[in-house]
Amino acid sequence: MIIAARIVFWCSIGLMLYILFGHGVLLTILRVFFTKPINRKPITPSVCFIIPAYNEEKCISDKLENTLELDYPENKLMIVVVSDASTDDTDRIVKALADKNRRIVLLRMAVRGGRTNGIEEAMRRYKADAYAVSDANVMLDKKALREAVTNFADPHVGAVTVRFIGLGGKGNPTEKGIGGYWGYEQKFRWMESQICSLSFISGSFNVVRAGLLDRAPANVTHDHFIPANLVQKGYRSVYEPKSIVYEYPAETSWEEAMIRGRNFLMGVNFMSVLPGTLKVREHPWFFFNLLIRKILRWFFPVFMLLSLVGATFLIQEIIPSLYLILVGIGLSLTGLMVILKNPPRLLSTIGFFFLSQIGLMWGIIQFIFGKRIIYWEPPR
Repeated sequence: MIIAARIVFWCSIGLMLYILFGHGVLLTILRVFFTKPINRKPITPSVCFIIPAYNEEKCISDKLENTLELDYPENKLMIVVVSDASTDDTDRIVKALADKNRRIVLLRMAVRGGRTNGIEEAMRRYKADAYAVSDANVMLDKKALREAVTNFADPHVGAVTVRFIGLGGKGNPTEKGIGGYWGYEQKFRWMESQICSLSFISGSFNVVRAGLLDRAPANVTHDHFIPANLVQKGYRSVYEPKSIVYEYPAETSWEEAMIRGRNFLMGVNFMSVLPGTLKVREHPWFFFNLLIRKILRWFFPVFMLLSLVGATFLIQEIIPSLYLILVGIGLSLTGLMVILKNPPRLLSTIGFFFLSQIGLMWGIIQFIFGKRIIYWEPPR
């Protein structure tokens, strides 16, 4: 029993450390030897700017104003709001603004079919050289779109994701921790992009070259599907740090945790179609990177749980006992963070990490008991 506990404990600890830090070291080394330059040039292809919206009356007006103010040629930018059968005032607000500006178009779906269906319907109806997709609650820097499309001067680039900066002020105690996580995450993306192709992109804002994508299943989000689909066709998905986007986190720490649970459930949908989307033997590095960067992260709380079980059988050994103490302290600090309205950055980071694992674990439990998600449900 002790030997089995040691195997479980140390394998789980080793895997968690590799996911969090070890893979970053590997990417750093690979970037030195295998950098693939991106041929960026200032170009302005025609862009269909798609805004998926479901009951976004609180922010859709600001979003359209922000999009209209982008530093991009007016005759090359069409804005399509895809209302996924919204039941609030979203459609009325968009129609009123469309009457004042011909670049705005409202595409209302007759029945709710999910974000992916709406995006692909807009791509089918409105032709352009590139398609930008942006959530209604995300605000772009004026040059964000112009900087993103410079990457399409390189014929091997099929999709672009961008740099996110978190906005605070809504009272979510995990705000500072999320900002730190985004900084950590975007360092990984920069290295992935330098080496080959991103394993996934941000659904909140991305730009895709026209005519490349296969139709994605309605229950699979584009941020998972696009990079795998494109790399199979010989194209890269890249990260553009000069293209800047601003986003608020969820309003509460609990909502932020629940987003992780929904991420897992949507991730399961993607894993089910991955074998038909990507030929692993042809793209072993992409698959390995995707496995570490995304898939195994979804199961991180399982590895943590296994490590805790193993540690309880090894309580008399120094490292396992210290590990139990550290996890206990981490959970206690998470509880303290939730209580405080404005915790310091370190406490917010610790709390965000543990709440993320709780949220993912909740998603795993829901899946075990039969929960499935057909389309993404926004937290607000």
